[in-house]
Amino acid sequence: MSISVRTHQIGASLLEVLIAILIMSFGLLALAGLAASSQQYVKLSQFQTIASQLATEYGERMRSNVDGFTSNAYDKTSAYLVDSVGVAGCIATECSAAEMAAADKADWLARLRTGLPSGDAYVLRDTANPLAADIWILWTEPSLANDGVSSLQAQTFSADDCPAPAVASLASGQPMPRCSHFRISL
Repeated sequence: MSISVRTHQIGASLLEVLIAILIMSFGLLALAGLAASSQQYVKLSQFQTIASQLATEYGERMRSNVDGFTSNAYDKTSAYLVDSVGVAGCIATECSAAEMAAADKADWLARLRTGLPSGDAYVLRDTANPLAADIWILWTEPSLANDGVSSLQAQTFSADDCPAPAVASLASGQPMPRCSHFRISL
């Protein structure tokens, strides 16, 4: 005599499918977040590349006008986003070293402000090494979050990252710009 025991598993496979869909949806949400983060870091890398290219360009302009460089005409020691950019005209056949430096600086600052969000610079010739200059490129990263905090920032920035005179004009509560430092030698 055999006894058959029937077990009822009605709906068990449906429950397994629902759990599998739930686990897969969490995985897909994680992948979407990863894709969004990678796009933000690509943009951050683009800003750093633009800053590097602009610093190199300014160094080349300094190298092409050594007299203007040695007279400190390429220095920009005003605070962040304080001075306006005026286009200096040096279209004549012969310009003085100071006129060429003023035209270079105005053109470079205009390119800097269009290439980076709230882009600015702080440039100072080294007093210890007369053929070297320090260039700090400053910019604020655009806010992508609803609360006004940039989600692009890979780290927190402090006043130690930028030269003190460059950020002296910032009001309290205003976001600290990102600073990239470059040293140029002629």
